[in-house]
Amino acid sequence: MTEIARIRTATAVLALPAPLQLGAMTVTRREYSAVQASDADGTTGVAYCLSREAPMAEIVERLVATHALGADADDPAATWERMLRGSAIVGRVGLVRRAIGLVDIALWDIAARRAGVPLWQLLGTGDAPRDAMLVAAYPSPSRAPREVADEVLAQAAGWSQVKISRAADPTYMRELIGLLNAELPASTGLVVDVGFGWPDADAALAEIAQWGDPRLAWLEDPLLPEDAAGCARIRRESGLAVSVGDEVTDPAVLRALVEHEAVDVLRLDVVAIGGVTPARELIAWAGERGVPVSGHVYPEVTAHLGIGVETFARGVNPYDPAPSFIVGGPSFDGRVRPTDAVGLGFTLDPAVFHFERD
Repeated sequence: MTEIARIRTATAVLALPAPLQLGAMTVTRREYSAVQASDADGTTGVAYCLSREAPMAEIVERLVATHALGADADDPAATWERMLRGSAIVGRVGLVRRAIGLVDIALWDIAARRAGVPLWQLLGTGDAPRDAMLVAAYPSPSRAPREVADEVLAQAAGWSQVKISRAADPTYMRELIGLLNAELPASTGLVVDVGFGWPDADAALAEIAQWGDPRLAWLEDPLLPEDAAGCARIRRESGLAVSVGDEVTDPAVLRALVEHEAVDVLRLDVVAIGGVTPARELIAWAGERGVPVSGHVYPEVTAHLGIGVETFARGVNPYDPAPSFIVGGPSFDGRVRPTDAVGLGFTLDPAVFHFERD
């Protein structure tokens, strides 16, 4: 047996050119945490995540890494159990589960690299093109609806979906959605991300009624995901398709959304839910119930899982600079195809992430 020999962490902070408003949150910078794991033979795997200003690297080092060291490099699922049980007193959900997710992803990268195959082949998900959603614009009061619509339209050709965030002004949203409904290609669906911005279903339904005829591919994260009944009511009474699940760390919350018929599409954050190991189980479980799954960010990982992916513009963009430090990864042409390179098929720019050395 070849063992996992070391786990290193790094954190990088990249400024945004202007603040982003998403629901009740204001984002002025993007902080990323990353893990680099190595086995005793020197095979290395990586993973990264948005830290959301939480001390992710420290949590990995203090609470998770020790349970992965010495584990079988060819059996990441068994190592996931070791990490979960080893930190169970503090972290079956929440930040510790995110930290487990980071390490788990890096360990699957190692396992696939050791097998000499891309991760999608090791998982048996195939490499057929998957639907891809481009995060295209974040409206703000300083930008007219026409300006935001033009930004979206300039990028939209060929994409399965394009996504914008909700602006709090219903009149603004009515104009913006109207422009996009009229001018987007017929093959491109529009997604509006509320970012958990409504307090309850009554507020959501009242505001949606002011949007006119939205004709959305789906309405994303209208309420906190724990409010499955409220999400189900929005879905039922608005007539809109609903998708919920971003940032959820507790699988029971995602299962409740499906069981309450609260979602048309289940959103899944592969890091937050604890990594590839639990994500595979949830994707299979949702599929058995006829509910498609859409990945929240991290397309370099989710493309291997056989589900829809979400991405920001490749290269430098004003909303999420992650594509600028990813070397390799999947290919996009409006849809996404996972890479044929071994493992996850990407690395992190060493000029951005400086992993601590022993």
